[in-house]
Amino acid sequence: MKDDFFIEKAKKEMDTLMDDIVGFSRISIYRKTYFSPPVDIYEANNRFVIITDVAGIDKKLINITVSDDVLIIKGERKRTNAIDENLCYYHMEIEYGPFERRIRIPRNIDIDHMDVDYDNGLLKIEIPLIMKQTRQIKID
Repeated sequence: MKDDFFIEKAKKEMDTLMDDIVGFSRISIYRKTYFSPPVDIYEANNRFVIITDVAGIDKKLINITVSDDVLIIKGERKRTNAIDENLCYYHMEIEYGPFERRIRIPRNIDIDHMDVDYDNGLLKIEIPLIMKQTRQIKID
């Protein structure tokens, strides 16, 4: 099980690196059209858990899909006020516009029984793990 963790961690780091290269990790008003919200991913009580920060995003604008071993969270954070060119902005860190987050998921999960909850700006996805049974092999 520990080996799976390190393999998954390496895959995640490669995905993050590719996101940075392609331009899906941080938004700039001069480039990139998508941002990637931060996530916490862990395993607890035989469940694979993903929590992502989507504060200020209407849950109707969030779409979750699964393709092979990748869970994709897409949506859009609408700007509530227009950028005023007459203002002198000191700091603009809140990301607006469309977002996408791709998360590699283990193969031993039960997608049909996924629970999704949106509370106080956090999207929580819990997916039950399918536990593999160990078999004893008799030697003749």
